[in-house]
Amino acid sequence: MSVSVELDELQKKRGELKSALKSLEKKEKTLGENLKILEEKMAIQEIEEKVNAKHAAVKRLQKKTKILEKKLKPTKKRSEKKVQEKEFEEPQEEPMPKELAEEHEIHAEELEEKLTEQIEEQWEKKKKRRWF
Repeated sequence: MSVSVELDELQKKRGELKSALKSLEKKEKTLGENLKILEEKMAIQEIEEKVNAKHAAVKRLQKKTKILEKKLKPTKKRSEKKVQEKEFEEPQEEPMPKELAEEHEIHAEELEEKLTEQIEEQWEKKKKRRWF
């Protein structure tokens, strides 16, 4: 083989390798950018899940607070009415026996627990319906 033919072949091979290198560098850059995008999307997705969980927890607490506030408000009004009645009238009622008061308190706690469970079940059903 002559020197010029061999030199031409080597230059041709060198050009092919340069072209392949540029192609691979371009592909590497594209994959790197795509990787960064996917990592960012994953981070966003994790944060969104945490935000949704916190949002649900806050909603549950707000509902419990509203329920307790509603229960509290009537008792305050009743208390105010009783104070006003006592100012105008002599107390005619006997105090509630301790056993009966404890029974009422236990019953109220049971009702509150049941209500809380029902609210949580409804919230979970609503949450599932949103996603499916």
